[in-house]
Amino acid sequence: MIKKRLLISLFLGIFLFISNSLFAQVENDRITIDTVKVENKKPTKFKNFYNKLLFKNKRKNNFPLQVDNRNEKLYEGKIIRNIYYKTQDPFGYSLTDTTKRPTKWVERAGNTLHLKSKKFVLKQNVLFKEGQKYDSVKVYESERLIRTNRSIRKVEIDAQLVGKDSVDLYVNSIDSWSMFVTGTVSSSRAGIRIRERNILGLGHVLDNRYRHNYSSGKSLYQFNYTVPNIGKSRIQGNIHYFKNEDDYYNKSINFVRPFYSPLAHYAGGISVGQIYFQDSLDFKKEKLEMNNFKYDFQDYWLARAFRIDKNKSTSNITNFIVSTRFYRRNYDEKPIEQNDPIDFFSNQTNYMLGIGISSRRYVKTRFIYNYNIDEDIAVGKSFGVISSYQRIRNENRYYLGTKASMGGFLRSGFYGINIEYGGFFNKSAFEQQTLSIELQYMAKLMTIGKWKIRNFGKLNYLLGHNRLDSPADELSLHQDDYLGMAGFRSDRGLIGQQKLMLEYQVQTYTPYQFLGFRVSPFFNAMFSAIGNNSKFILNNNPVYSRFTLGVMFTNDYFVFNNIRFSFSFYPNIPGQGNNIFKTNSIDNRDFDMMDFNFSKPSYIRWNRWD
Repeated sequence: MIKKRLLISLFLGIFLFISNSLFAQVENDRITIDTVKVENKKPTKFKNFYNKLLFKNKRKNNFPLQVDNRNEKLYEGKIIRNIYYKTQDPFGYSLTDTTKRPTKWVERAGNTLHLKSKKFVLKQNVLFKEGQKYDSVKVYESERLIRTNRSIRKVEIDAQLVGKDSVDLYVNSIDSWSMFVTGTVSSSRAGIRIRERNILGLGHVLDNRYRHNYSSGKSLYQFNYTVPNIGKSRIQGNIHYFKNEDDYYNKSINFVRPFYSPLAHYAGGISVGQIYFQDSLDFKKEKLEMNNFKYDFQDYWLARAFRIDKNKSTSNITNFIVSTRFYRRNYDEKPIEQNDPIDFFSNQTNYMLGIGISSRRYVKTRFIYNYNIDEDIAVGKSFGVISSYQRIRNENRYYLGTKASMGGFLRSGFYGINIEYGGFFNKSAFEQQTLSIELQYMAKLMTIGKWKIRNFGKLNYLLGHNRLDSPADELSLHQDDYLGMAGFRSDRGLIGQQKLMLEYQVQTYTPYQFLGFRVSPFFNAMFSAIGNNSKFILNNNPVYSRFTLGVMFTNDYFVFNNIRFSFSFYPNIPGQGNNIFKTNSIDNRDFDMMDFNFSKPSYIRWNRWD
């Protein structure tokens, strides 16, 4: 018990330290979107301590970022006279060499079959208009927003002086090949999947999938249609329907307007839908007993950002954010009382409020998820408090939680830290407490000959206290659980209220190609442990591991340009055996970078039932 209190006190101390450091420090090393600049501000006493503790020295940040040759001082503040938009087909064109044209018949044939993006796809993503003053922040943000549209491979916004007080802008882009068709055939099943991310050049996204099972006579069907920007409103619309061979289904309609940029003032969303599936509650049983789950949900939220910094340069943009949310879930089918005696799966209504600060910008770099293609990483920090009123199990509960995150570039690479802590007040009890810690690291790109290499690392830690007496309120390592180990399907009682996951990956980027795809081998290792919360997690709890060798195939011209094949080795999976090999058990989504945004209020993610 004493050890547990010490552990909780230690993590709370770390949490308070980082929360304070988010806003007590003064930024000394400012990384702009294109180059590294150093501002010589007089450091505070806390800053001196912080530098000694974290950095140990004050050498200049030398993380390699893509350098842009534009001289913004020539254009800043000048009136935008005209804006010209130009889109090019995927094959044979270049932004740097405008005279380059497709010469191979395969390139010309591909361009003939491709429907080029409409100009308004570019227009609806720019943050400036004719007649306004040139603002470098808005120009760079516009480039980034266009890059988020995966149907566009490259984009560049050039400026040209006109007289002494005006400037013309040229928004040039090159498309990606946006359609991808895959099929599967076996002795028992056959299926096809069609994905198109630029329907008729409008930027709309369609993901259609069909698979038929000959043995059961049933079929899987998926329809997913997304409009990424409805009428320049920044509202994304989505219709989703999915049903598999077991008649599990998920159908929903969603409209969401995120804080697409630190410059955005409003965000919000509406989601309604219904979900049906079967699942087991208790992984401790040798023979899993399946339960029916069917519920309707409504989710509405709204957020407002107030810019509080006065700096108009390309440093962080800081906003004070207020957000509200209403979420309701009603069950039509749920486990019987014998399987769920505390009525864990009960109808619930939630009224939530969030107040926080977000300070962030984006840095453009390369060689992360793709080969030598511009990619954007958020750097910054955020801090917020979330409270709610919840009506569940015929009781009223009140939630209070806080979250803090920060990330940026050290001399050796990128780091990210996110810490959350919260729980519910129910009468005199403080229940379902959760502590969540996430650490990320991405090393500086290394070059060995013609090869480029990058190291990634991630740590996740979850700790619960006073959780409810239900198997549904436990953690597990099962691959279908939140923060589970991919390929790990143990049903032998590996549950607890404390979980640690450590993952490391070496990703190479090679100059070699096969059938137009670049070949990039990688190595991945994961270590995990789970246990109760009465002692430190590594005390007397076995560590389970997975080791993976694989290769990533990328294609500069395709929207779906990241395909992976891998072989994983598991020394031990309880209930399945020792020295187990599996194929294609992981993908690169494990290393999605933090965004340091604060918008939609939510509870801390605990397991798959949240």
